[in-house]
Amino acid sequence: MSVTNYYLSKGYTPINKEVVISGPNTIAIWTPVTGNRVILTELNIVANQKGTIVFLMYDPNIGTRVAAFSMGASGTIAPDIGCIEGTMVSGSIYAVTLGNSTEGWRINMTGFEDGAV
Repeated sequence: MSVTNYYLSKGYTPINKEVVISGPNTIAIWTPVTGNRVILTELNIVANQKGTIVFLMYDPNIGTRVAAFSMGASGTIAPDIGCIEGTMVSGSIYAVTLGNSTEGWRINMTGFEDGAV
């Protein structure tokens, strides 16, 4: 059984987060409801210009790196991540971008929030 099917069978509703990041920036993409943790099941990134994007969990200054991608030109990245389960209750997922300009990155994340750790 896939992770998505497991959470669906337990009655969880999928959550989708989408943001557009313009310019070099650090932005919280997903901040769960207080007391919940994030279970990330899908990630899709569209880069309009070359640059680098890093995903961190918990704190943008001392967060745990989840993934990093570099693009030489515009394109789409849709990695097969399986499942990334956050362990910190109420911990956010951040994106840190470098070398991009207006509407440089469109991020789409799908997953679940789980209050039981």
